[in-house]
Amino acid sequence: MRLSDREWKIFIIGDLFSIKRPIARNKDHYENGNVPFVASGSGNNGVMKCCKPHKNEELDNAGCITVSPVDGSAFYQPYNFLGRGGAGSSILMLYADNINLYNGQFIAKMIANTCACKYTYGHMGNKDSIKRERIMLPVDDNDEPDYQFMEDYMKELMTAKRKQYQKYVEQRLAEFGIDDMKIPMRGGGITST
Repeated sequence: MRLSDREWKIFIIGDLFSIKRPIARNKDHYENGNVPFVASGSGNNGVMKCCKPHKNEELDNAGCITVSPVDGSAFYQPYNFLGRGGAGSSILMLYADNINLYNGQFIAKMIANTCACKYTYGHMGNKDSIKRERIMLPVDDNDEPDYQFMEDYMKELMTAKRKQYQKYVEQRLAEFGIDDMKIPMRGGGITST
């Protein structure tokens, strides 16, 4: 699949997503646990640490794209999480019914490509400015975002990266004289080297 084989169009983020902010939270007010605490960070999917939620605390729902108003970084969130809220640098959460793990990652990259060069700590974005941002996306025959193409493209890219990594691991194992190692593959299969 090639990105250049597709027609592309500009879309306004606010036309594609509903935008929310998390409630006021600070990672320092949580004990270590197993729920991601997502904040304005350009790495590790925005996860600052894993926390134990407070009793009866409602988590932010998975299946959204989080955007940092500090640096414009954007990530798809596949798990329920605790989002940093309560101040100008709190994350923004973009929700839409038609995004999933694959096309969500594609769109998050397009958002980051647009926003990362515009926002800094001294010139932060906000809910209104992010809502007005324009992103380029591939379109289907109806001139709408081609969510299926984005999903298929990301699946193909991930499969290729997984194969590349497997080949690398097999080569390193061979260098150590390990040639009968069984490498577990995603999906439960096992392959012999």
